[in-house]
Amino acid sequence: MELLALLSDSDDVIIPNVKKALQQFTVYPLKTLEELEELYSNIPLNLFLIDSDSHKMFSIREFLNKLDENKVVLITREKPDKYELENLPGSVFDCVDAGTIMNDLPVVVKRALERQRFESELRMLKQARDIVRPAQAQVLNRGEVENPSGRYESVPAGKYIHEKVIVNFARMLTVSFDMRKLLDHFIDSVMEIARVSKMSVMLKDKSWFHVRAQYGLDPYIADNIKLGKDSALASWLTKTGRILHKPVTFVSSSSVSIAGEMEALQCLISFPMIYKGKLIGIFNIDNKVTEEPFYREELEIIYVLCNYLAAAVKDVDLYHQMWYQKEFTNNILSSMSSGMIAIDKDEKITVFNQRASEVLNLDTAHIIGSDLRALPSPLGDILYETMVTGKMYKRFEVIINPAKLPLGINSYRLIDEERNAIGAGIVFSDLSDSKKLEEQRNKAEKLRAVNDLMAKIAHEVRNPLTSIQTFTQLLNEKYADDDLNKFYISTVSQSIRMLDSLIDKLVTFSSSQNYNFDKVEINDFINEAAAFISKNIPETHKFSKQLTDKTLYINIDRKNLIKSVYYLVLSIIDRTPDGTFITMNTNAVVKDVPSVEIAISYTGDELVREGKQDLLKPLLDIKHLGTELNIPISHKIIEGHDGSLDIKSGDGVNSFIIKLPILDRRTANISIEGGRISG
Repeated sequence: MELLALLSDSDDVIIPNVKKALQQFTVYPLKTLEELEELYSNIPLNLFLIDSDSHKMFSIREFLNKLDENKVVLITREKPDKYELENLPGSVFDCVDAGTIMNDLPVVVKRALERQRFESELRMLKQARDIVRPAQAQVLNRGEVENPSGRYESVPAGKYIHEKVIVNFARMLTVSFDMRKLLDHFIDSVMEIARVSKMSVMLKDKSWFHVRAQYGLDPYIADNIKLGKDSALASWLTKTGRILHKPVTFVSSSSVSIAGEMEALQCLISFPMIYKGKLIGIFNIDNKVTEEPFYREELEIIYVLCNYLAAAVKDVDLYHQMWYQKEFTNNILSSMSSGMIAIDKDEKITVFNQRASEVLNLDTAHIIGSDLRALPSPLGDILYETMVTGKMYKRFEVIINPAKLPLGINSYRLIDEERNAIGAGIVFSDLSDSKKLEEQRNKAEKLRAVNDLMAKIAHEVRNPLTSIQTFTQLLNEKYADDDLNKFYISTVSQSIRMLDSLIDKLVTFSSSQNYNFDKVEINDFINEAAAFISKNIPETHKFSKQLTDKTLYINIDRKNLIKSVYYLVLSIIDRTPDGTFITMNTNAVVKDVPSVEIAISYTGDELVREGKQDLLKPLLDIKHLGTELNIPISHKIIEGHDGSLDIKSGDGVNSFIIKLPILDRRTANISIEGGRISG
């Protein structure tokens, strides 16, 4: 575990790139030389990374000369020449181009740290050769790291009060599974035993030990420092399970690494936190604030508290895992589109999700924990039968009374590890919408079948009409002077025309139309429609047209649109007395889309709102099928032209308003006034 200091004020380039390249190390970014000197005086740093572009060599040379050799790596924009390299301070190990940080810096840093470790081992061997003490010789023979104190003194009378330690420790066990409070109470308990300057609690995740609580450490170091599970300190604690003092003499390469790691953690003693034979954490403390030695009883109590803390930490972790799993399950259940109900072996309801509450209109808070008989029949019966007999229902439909709510149900038996029944569950869906959709689909299919039948009848009946009409004409030519024959021929001809008209309406109403659209000028269409209407309406009614002085074009099927206007006129004739005057005029309007309005108007009793709506409904009176189809057929044709049909009444005048989109308009003077085009 190495600590690296980075001196740079390039927040946007150098600092993020260096951190990304050296993710396995703790990199401490600093912007000024003063901050670096202050940090170096308080924290042991393994390596210094200096951005030579933001901090020139002449300004930091004095600081670099104070450092040991191979302590500095320079990050440069341009590689120094041979003369500059020879004049660099001895503490500079190497230079890295700023443009190749991601590739070159990790290699250079690892090489520098290996060089430092090699030099440390050399010093260790020299020290081991020069220093000979009996206690050290015993440690060398055992192959263990030496504890610096040769003995543990008894605790002076009145040094601390056992009751206060017990109270603090008891408080630590009442934190209601709050990890932060648990660790804070533990630190307070240790403080009651020994007032130390610095301490930290490190807990293990998958691969690293991280500081989770601390006292007296630099916050940045505490948040970013990490210790590998295979590090020298963690390995020694895992292997021995004993209290470790920071080595002061070096008998092996591991002791050098342990000393470096404990120096980075700013601690004198490390305690293992063991749970079921595994190291789950490390507790580190530094010297006492009074510089007094640690006593045997103090260390033993802290060691015992660490083991209790390890058990409490695992309990908190297990609690949070169970809580997260429960929340995850609840989120799934609450977001399900299906209802879910489960019971236990005591026939109590244990699961009743939000969807079940919505479908059955029952409060979840009141249902959970209740007896299964609180459920509407037959849900409780199905749950009980599935739990007791093991019978499972698949896609089973039931009706919930009294609302007659259709449900589709799947049931499941819940079993334990020994395959004994411990409950049952059902998942159900509300089939109301699907039932309604099925009914609508059936109605649509029936209506489509009726329409197909009507179309077939129309085509089959129309075929013989041609021969009947021809025969009637021949009879008229051969027996022209016979009054009876004339009457017969006239009556048959009229009936045939009525039948042909009805069949034409049935075909138009029941079948899809293929329109042949063409660009038509509005006045030309008005003239053609007026000519057709005037030729075919009875003499009892009068009809007139009024053209527009503007040139407007619409995209229509002439034949079908003229037919729709004609049917509207027939509808008016059928509902008005003899002598009614019918007019047709047109206007252009601009609202959302430029359009033309064709108004077919007549005087008479004003239609009420309900009457207007009824006129657009087909088949009001089966006895007058031909006339009742006029308006619906017109409506269908107009909608096929992307138009609309409306009925307006006012001042004793009723009007059928046909609105069609304008394809083009060409006029010398067009202005928009109140949403209406005027010339």
